[in-house]
Amino acid sequence: MIKALLCTAVAGVVAFSGVSTANAAETAPIDIRMTLATSPTAFENVYPGGTYWSTHGEFDFSVRLRDVGTENQQGVTVFLSVPDTLDVQVRGDGWTCEDTEGGVDCHHADLMVPYEAWPELYVHGLPDDYVLDSIDVYATTGDYEASHEGVYYQNETVG
Repeated sequence: MIKALLCTAVAGVVAFSGVSTANAAETAPIDIRMTLATSPTAFENVYPGGTYWSTHGEFDFSVRLRDVGTENQQGVTVFLSVPDTLDVQVRGDGWTCEDTEGGVDCHHADLMVPYEAWPELYVHGLPDDYVLDSIDVYATTGDYEASHEGVYYQNETVG
């Protein structure tokens, strides 16, 4: 529900902001890569239906965003959607992030040329209970609908 509302909100902000909506129906030309850090308590499996992460307590992952369009992109805005029972700490060079309903909002103001990447976001997850949900990343430059990447996520109860 929150994820659907986010996409609608991003499109609404673009339309309301007076930014040209010529590209608003197009997905942002941003390649999103989520990488789970190697750990004895975190496992990744890839299935035809998607990627699945399973953890037993704290874990780390990174988010890499790359401009895959044909034009320069001025800044990027990211929404990291996480389950309610998962606290996260997010950091990265040049990123400003703040907790918000359903996750974390982050922004990086740097200009990016085609096929270059913004600095990585590093995320430390602190689950406090059993979780069976997803972790999703939405990214946009403001001129487009948000690009999306996500993983299925399960945390076994920590005892």
